[in-house]
Amino acid sequence: MNTISYVVLAMLVRSPLTGYDLKRFLNLFWEAHHSQIYPTLKELRKQELIEIVDIPDGKRKIYDITPAGKDLVKEWVFTKSHAPSQKDEFLAKVFTISALDRDTSKFLIMERKQYYQEQLNEYSKVLNSLSNLNKEERRKNFGRELILERKIRLCKEELSWCDWSEAKIEEYFAE
Repeated sequence: MNTISYVVLAMLVRSPLTGYDLKRFLNLFWEAHHSQIYPTLKELRKQELIEIVDIPDGKRKIYDITPAGKDLVKEWVFTKSHAPSQKDEFLAKVFTISALDRDTSKFLIMERKQYYQEQLNEYSKVLNSLSNLNKEERRKNFGRELILERKIRLCKEELSWCDWSEAKIEEYFAE
């Protein structure tokens, strides 16, 4: 079993999902493409860790975790997690900032600020929508709520760093 298999199983513990919904929820914390998700779903079905519970429109399948899948997730939760990975093209660009001019440097930071402001707005909107759920649905979405709050805090910290960077850029180019 690879990590994406465990992650997919973990997503299904909360409720049955289509592959599309699975991808949408995964985006909160895991970069996975449809080309990874659907073969993983196929393999998990083959191993009888998930099953198709419905095909309401004749196209999209709804997947649910089996008891064996739930047991495997419970075991996996207690294994040590890998260190978070980081790939951020923006940071590579920032690394070159001493070779850039003032306006390009400021543009780079402004673009990042815009991105994180949009992310902050989106995460905040989704988090606020959870408050409209009934008690049972809120309980099912508790992990999602925790992740959204973390994402919101990270966005705010990134925006704060951007403000700090803008001031540092001004100082750097004033010298």
